[in-house]
Amino acid sequence: MYLKKVPETDEGRIKALQAAIDREELNGDQEIILSIDEVEELRLFVTSYEGARFVLKQAMKDFAKSQTDYVELFKNAQMYVSHFIQVLQLTVIRNEIKIEALSDYGFRSGEETVLPDLSTEEMILHWGGKIIQGEAKRMSRGGYPLYNPAIAKVKVHYELFSDVVHSTKIYKQNVVRQQAILYEMQKKAESMIRDIWSRVEEKYGNLPLQELSQIYQSYKISYHYQKELF
Repeated sequence: MYLKKVPETDEGRIKALQAAIDREELNGDQEIILSIDEVEELRLFVTSYEGARFVLKQAMKDFAKSQTDYVELFKNAQMYVSHFIQVLQLTVIRNEIKIEALSDYGFRSGEETVLPDLSTEEMILHWGGKIIQGEAKRMSRGGYPLYNPAIAKVKVHYELFSDVVHSTKIYKQNVVRQQAILYEMQKKAESMIRDIWSRVEEKYGNLPLQELSQIYQSYKISYHYQKELF
């Protein structure tokens, strides 16, 4: 038993729809199966379909790049935040800064000399923000700035990482949104193809096999063989 096989790829669907447009433009008044308005709607849909595919590819490319940037900026921010905290803690151990000042940086009593967990995005953003605010607060009281690394350097890498975290989320949302849009267009394309093919069969189904085959071919109508169960 032979069954019509609707294309399963975007390229195949677009070729089938474009074939219908091309064929309808060549058909005479007695041969058309679509109205002028339907052909125009089909043409606009194909353009939109191709546009949606392009937008999704670009969104995926942007997301992939942001992920690559994320890995590098994560490591840099983690390193600078960690180094600054270690320098700060060593300064306290050497009694160059009073231990009470560490509360400005978000450290609780008894945890002043413990290096916090910086293994996650959330912790880097949390502690990066804390030490930037803490250093500004301590210096506003007349304290001297710490170096190797300086807080300005830490802030640069912290902000670069914060930006890529935000942009990566935006790019991911764009990918998900465009995938949903393209999915709906794929379903609509398949529905349009089935409708066109049904009209072709209805109009030309009684022609001799050779003529019918040529018409089916011009509309990109394809079949696959399915073995009957009984």
